[in-house]
Amino acid sequence: MAIRRRTGGAPRWTELYAALCAAALLLTLTVVYLTTVHVRTAVAEFARSAARPRPVHGVPYADLINRTAVAHHLNPALLAAVVAAESGFDPEARSPRGAYGLMQVMPATWRELDAAAACGATVGPAPPCMNDPAANLEVGATYLRRLLDRFGGNVVLAVAAYNAGAGTVVHHRGVPPFPETARYLRQVALAWFHLEHDGTLTPFWLAVIRAFDLWQRARPVLLAALAALAVPWMWPRPRHRLGPVVPR
Repeated sequence: MAIRRRTGGAPRWTELYAALCAAALLLTLTVVYLTTVHVRTAVAEFARSAARPRPVHGVPYADLINRTAVAHHLNPALLAAVVAAESGFDPEARSPRGAYGLMQVMPATWRELDAAAACGATVGPAPPCMNDPAANLEVGATYLRRLLDRFGGNVVLAVAAYNAGAGTVVHHRGVPPFPETARYLRQVALAWFHLEHDGTLTPFWLAVIRAFDLWQRARPVLLAALAALAVPWMWPRPRHRLGPVVPR
């Protein structure tokens, strides 16, 4: 009589479960890295080097952004980063608060900078050319340049003021402690980091920047899901005993 041997190897479902756990771990580590280590590196470098000129390419309106930035003595990568965070390069973008175009310019800013006159007759609450990419970039760049001059070239304060208002930054003597402003600074810094180093912004990074809040909210959910997936691996597994060897 032949000796009976137990067939080794893990069940198929165990292999699939292990693959699922590995994929969840990789996704979680990626999200945690992007929303912590990587963004902190971007913010730190942004504070030091965001004024350093770097032409951009491969993004919508790249040539127009480069020309407008040079005309206003701005870093093109900085101007493009603000556009990425504000509108995602969509000239038709409009916020619930009434901001328009690539740089999400408010009608009050157009009037303050006396830009409405170049648009012709105003019909309704906003000038008719606020969605025009060239006009919108011109006004947004003018306003950003004014903020940089007001805050002594401090790019972080100027960008914070672009989001929260110059008066708010002056009142708080620095970046206002608002979650929206903190998120906005991280978005601009992350966009600038890749524009400064690569000269362009891939669709992947643009999607990450535009949905930065979602990525941050997903982090605890992913960590909880990963912990739940790891629970079965902690249970003691039953030991399988081989049957007795039957001699021939």
